[in-house]
Amino acid sequence: MLDAALATDEGDEGVDLALTVTNEDDDPLTLRFRTGQRADFAAFESAAADAAGDPRRSTAGPVWRHGEGRMFTQALGTETLAPGESATYEGTWPTPPPGVYLIVGTLTAEEHDAEATATVAIG
Repeated sequence: MLDAALATDEGDEGVDLALTVTNEDDDPLTLRFRTGQRADFAAFESAAADAAGDPRRSTAGPVWRHGEGRMFTQALGTETLAPGESATYEGTWPTPPPGVYLIVGTLTAEEHDAEATATVAIG
């Protein structure tokens, strides 16, 4: 089982994002990836939330996605996490417009789901 946490930090270049996944199992866990991309990040306007309060369900979709328009190596890859071991995957949302956003970080491994969210207010 994977645990995930998302850290955000507003810096000079934009919003720095770090998705940390931790192997909470008693056995090693091998993550398999189809490309060089290890995590994806998306930003949703909080004002676009649906009736349940989740902006991810809005028809507007994300205002920014880290992997959109990027090229990643087209090679299979694996990473093995020992019990209790963590891996951190980073990205930056360059120059976001002012507003309040839900940021979603998602691990792109084939057989293991891990996702974490954070809310950021850009002034």
